[in-house]
Amino acid sequence: MITAGIDVGIENVKVVILEDGKAIGRSKGRSGGWKRLAATETALGEALRDAGKTAGDVSRTVATGKGKFDVASIAGDVITEPVAALKAAQFLCQEVTTVVDVGADETLVASVNEKGRIEQLVINEKCAAGVGSFLRNMARRLELSLADMDGLPPVAPDGSTVSDGCIVFGELDALNLLNNGVSAKEVASAVTASAVIRVTNSINDITVPRLDKVVLLGGLTKNTAFVKALNARSKIEFAIPEDAEYGGALGAALYAAGWGDSYYMENKTA
Repeated sequence: MITAGIDVGIENVKVVILEDGKAIGRSKGRSGGWKRLAATETALGEALRDAGKTAGDVSRTVATGKGKFDVASIAGDVITEPVAALKAAQFLCQEVTTVVDVGADETLVASVNEKGRIEQLVINEKCAAGVGSFLRNMARRLELSLADMDGLPPVAPDGSTVSDGCIVFGELDALNLLNNGVSAKEVASAVTASAVIRVTNSINDITVPRLDKVVLLGGLTKNTAFVKALNARSKIEFAIPEDAEYGGALGAALYAAGWGDSYYMENKTA
């Protein structure tokens, strides 16, 4: 059975093509704003070409993400972001006890009970939204590449800090540091630390944490400096699967294929 999962995020759209439990095609592109449907059609076409398949080969397509309802003409069904993240995490790491999904707009933390179901769910407060977008925008303002960001220390060497409560205030603090002669790399470290605090706060909002195996998903898994700083502050050694960036799309494709709790539990206890 061939299925397609589409994660229509605020910043990026990602597609995974799944055949009999194996991801055979992937694609990623800009979300497109009001042209979101066209952007999704393009990304789906690229994923199908990557898989060596055509639209006619796909049995079912499911969408997730903030823009999931904008692509109803492509996807026959939708799935909520927490369920998509959970399915992907369980598929990639069957012993998962908590899943953390950090994207451009949203930080999602879900603890998983012994039956493989979501026990508690935390989503960032509105003022702490947009962690991924915040880091990308600040890297551009600071004229730093991803490679530059990867080499940063987890804390600014001079102790510089920016607001960890509001994205707007954080950007203003960062620009103020620059205007006062703080180097771009030191400001970038402070910005990364600020983003990490927001994510860690969401993790700490889980009242009964289950931290035996915490799976990290989302686009920020590609930001080495962010991951190192998150490990250092949270004291958690995150499991980051190879397809972590495509977690939402993978979860949607799994849902389309009917991969569910019964399958998970059978494999977990085998």
